[in-house]
Amino acid sequence: MDRFPAEQALSRVYDYLSAMGIEITREVTLQILRLVEAGFASEQEDPLHFIMARLAECLPLQKPDLPSANPPIIRGSMGYEAQ
Repeated sequence: MDRFPAEQALSRVYDYLSAMGIEITREVTLQILRLVEAGFASEQEDPLHFIMARLAECLPLQKPDLPSANPPIIRGSMGYEAQ
């Protein structure tokens, strides 16, 4: 049986927040429901895009600590001696 679009949106938001380590409390659930309602009321073609784009505005999401994409630049010597 196919799921309703609102159910898919709720599931996607819940999975995203769980992966971010956010505890799903009653207050968070109410904010998610209001956001999903706003997404479907916006009459956009893709309400899920609307919802995910505004998720950070509604909930205090922490940015994960990711390692640097490249190693730090360290000045080194090429072995030239001063003469």
